[in-house]
Formats: sequence, structure tokens, C-alpha cells
Amino acid sequence: MRICFWSTSFQADNQALASYLSVQPGVQVLVALDHPDRYRQEPVNRLLPFGGTMLDRQAPGTLDAIQEFAPDCLIVDNHLPKRRLAQRLYVLWHGYGWRVDDLSVMKRELRKLVGDVARPNPDFRWHAFGERDRTYRIEHSGFAPENVLALGSAYSDLLLPGAPLAARLDRASLAGHYRIDLARPTVLLGMTWHHGGALAHWGDDAQLHERLAEHVGALGANLLIRMHDRHRYERAEVQRMETLASRYPHVQLEFKNSHPDSLVDLLLSSLLISNYSSLLNAFYYTGKPSIHIDPIAHGGPNYRRDLRWGTLRTKKLSDPLASWKLSPDDIGGLRVGNFDELLAAVSQGLGDPACCSAAAHAFTERHITLADGASCERIRRVLQSWLA
Repeated sequence: MRICFWSTSFQADNQALASYLSVQPGVQVLVALDHPDRYRQEPVNRLLPFGGTMLDRQAPGTLDAIQEFAPDCLIVDNHLPKRRLAQRLYVLWHGYGWRVDDLSVMKRELRKLVGDVARPNPDFRWHAFGERDRTYRIEHSGFAPENVLALGSAYSDLLLPGAPLAARLDRASLAGHYRIDLARPTVLLGMTWHHGGALAHWGDDAQLHERLAEHVGALGANLLIRMHDRHRYERAEVQRMETLASRYPHVQLEFKNSHPDSLVDLLLSSLLISNYSSLLNAFYYTGKPSIHIDPIAHGGPNYRRDLRWGTLRTKKLSDPLASWKLSPDDIGGLRVGNFDELLAAVSQGLGDPACCSAAAHAFTERHITLADGASCERIRRVLQSWLA
């Protein structure tokens, strides 16, 4: 079985499944990703075995190299190649989150590559994380039921308590990749970029980040700030966050385009704060505390960011809840509606590491098919049967 991954973001479920398949007998794996050298420099390469081949997705000869590899199946996340590279195409999104997505453009591209996906199609499968996600993809996205498989999360295999990868985690050996002291607890601040300034709806964004950093430091912990690609933010916002990180030895700032892997950050962290990034869903598997920042400005204007043809745009929303797929109350951790609640939740999470474990497990039970450590193997069997 020859599997090629066409990865806009080689992380989460794509990363987990590709790594698993690459060390299975009778399976050859090729991954086309952006900037493979940056990924190879990430600490995850010390922990997660990968026995396949990596190619630069943007390199001129990559498409020809993939066709020479002759994959039985192409696995993609949220972007498609310009031409058909395999008979079978499998979509495995790199996260399960709360936000509504519009797949109208992608569906037109899929039709060109593999034919109509609104009807049963032997050459196309969409990976759903659970039955609720499967229903959403059928009813909202418009895929034929026969094309959508609810197979759970490959990523969960790496993050569940007691998973072999977590057992191999050696903080001392990873210290060279971080400027913060990994002997301290670490609070991971992993914000989605779509809502604008993460704390701005509660006051001055810069001052509130400063106060958060001071509060975390006073509790004897680190603040690891993980942001999306640098170009998705206004220059002033980037400079402000860089200045914040430079002023405190317990604060570290990472941008996804220069630090593409988030797996080790999740494993190292004691607590995650986010304004509903899909990082939260992954963090639930660990059972560790999570804090959900309500991104809705109640009583004030709400905004949403997006990128169109490389240009960052900010749009005012008349109904902020219209962009939500899941209810903001459907979570696996703590939810905060103001800054004082956020500080209190940080203290609670660091003081009681088990405070969210039941809620996290319940969310996973509701939304994810069998997070039992064997998801990658189940997906492998389905792929093998489909491609036979």
C-alpha cells in the first residue's frame, strides 16, 4: 500500500496517521509538506518515529515525484493539488473544532479531481471524527453518506494518558528547543487567529496579556504562546507579542510558520488557554485542564478575520453565533467570560490538575469515535480494505 499525504499543515491527525503508517510492514508513505526542513528541526523528530519520505510541497518537481511514486491513495487536509495524483482521495482535516466551514470552493475542486462527491463515489472518502461530525458533513457539507466515515482521531493515539509517546517524553533532552525552564509547569496560550485580538474584547489587549504573563509567573509557571502563521496578524500585533516575550524569561513566543509542530507543546503543557482553537479538542485527550475564552464581545461589536488571496481582512459580524458549528457551551473544560475569571481559572487549573478530566472525557465520548489508543490501526485497516 502506497500512501501520499498532501499536507498544508503536517500536524495533528495527518501527522499521527502518516507516522504510524510509515513504520507498518507493507506500507510506503510519502509526505508533501511546506518547508520540510523546518519540520525536521522540531523536537517532535526525537519522539515520533517516521519511516517515510518528505518532499517540499512547493518545489517544482514534487508533483512529478509523487506521480512516479504512484500512490494508491492521496490523503489531504484543507487544500487540494492542482491535478489528480492518485485514483483514490481521502480527506483528513487537521483538527475538529467549533467553527462553521464553507466547503463550496473545495467541493468544486473535488469534482474536478474525483467526480461528484454529493453522490456515492468509490474514489472519495471524507474522514469524520465521530457520528456528530459525520452528520454535519452529510447535512451541512453535502457529501453522500456512503462517502463519510466516522473513524475517530488518529491524533488521540499520541495524546491519551499512558500513550507510549508521552512515556518517552524527556524534558531534559528537549530543553535546547525552548528558552523557558521546562522543569516548571507550563501554561500554553494557543489562540485561533480568526477572532482578532484574543483578549481585546475585555479591554486593552496588550495590558491584559501583560497581566496574564505576570500572573502565570507569580504562580511559578511558564507561559508558552503559540500563534498561527506570522502573516495572519497585523504587524503591530506581532511586534507587541514579541516585545512581551522578550521582557519575561518565563514567556516564550512561537509562530506556526517557523515552529510547525504543536504536538510536543501539548505534551509538555500543564494547562491550555484558547479562544476555541481546535488545539483544545486535541488537548482534551490528555485529560489536563483547559480554559476556553469566550471570544464573543457581549454588548459590543464582534469581528472576524480571514485571508483572501493573501490579504488579511477584518469583517464586522452582525450575529457572531452564526459562525459556530458547535455551541460555545459544548466543551471539555472551564469557560471564562471576563479577565478576572481567566486569572482565577489559571490558578485553579495549575492547583488542581484533575479539575477538567471528567469534562474532557465526556466531550470525547460525545464527539469522537473510540479514543482508545487504536485509532490509527482502525484507519489503516479501512484504507487497506478500500484500496484492495
